[in-house]
Amino acid sequence: MVDSTSTWPLPETSMDNLEHRFKEYKKSDNYNPRLIWDEECIKIILSAKYPLLRAFAFLLVGVICIPITVAISWPEAGIAAFFGFVFFIVGFAGLRGNQTLQIHENHLGIRFDRMNFGSSVAENPTEIQRENIIAIKYCVVDIAHERDTNNFDDTTSRTTTYEKTDNTRILLALTDEMKEYGMDDDENPWLDIRSKTKIEAQELADALNFLIPRTPVAVKSEVAEVITPKTDNFWGEVQP
Repeated sequence: MVDSTSTWPLPETSMDNLEHRFKEYKKSDNYNPRLIWDEECIKIILSAKYPLLRAFAFLLVGVICIPITVAISWPEAGIAAFFGFVFFIVGFAGLRGNQTLQIHENHLGIRFDRMNFGSSVAENPTEIQRENIIAIKYCVVDIAHERDTNNFDDTTSRTTTYEKTDNTRILLALTDEMKEYGMDDDENPWLDIRSKTKIEAQELADALNFLIPRTPVAVKSEVAEVITPKTDNFWGEVQP
């Protein structure tokens, strides 16, 4: 069971709400400036995008490639069309701005600064109910990087390197749809927040455990899972 004991306990006479918990956390020595209070919720940037002006620059290059593609012949036209398409997609993605985790009193949301259409992802749902959060903890994630190299004998060799990253993981409960699909209990979805150092990721996990206290429903579910006896046990096997 994950220890969710807060480093910043609330006074018994205080009003326990999200804004008050954030103010208490902000006064602590472990305050991380990545977490800010804005628009009645806590925000933390998951992935930062380049400035808006640069996004428009990519879009402009993509648009310029259109008349170039029409004016020149093949295969140069195909190359221009490819680069135009890539620059246009990169610029359009940049227009959405930063991807931010928004922490509300009863749910979490994942939003971009602009154009939030089509932002629902199966493993990273755009809205997470607080009662579906099982645990918040530090973890190390290995990210694979593959690189293809052209050899002198016209063959291609692939090299895979691994990068260890420090993350704060928000572990979620399986939904009814996931259970019907056949997912096991150890295949829970999660949301990772990447940090630069192990200490930062661990302190962020402590902070989120304080800011997002688990509901009685989540605690009861976790306790029931721990104390529920397994159906296949040694005593059952030795009975006549």
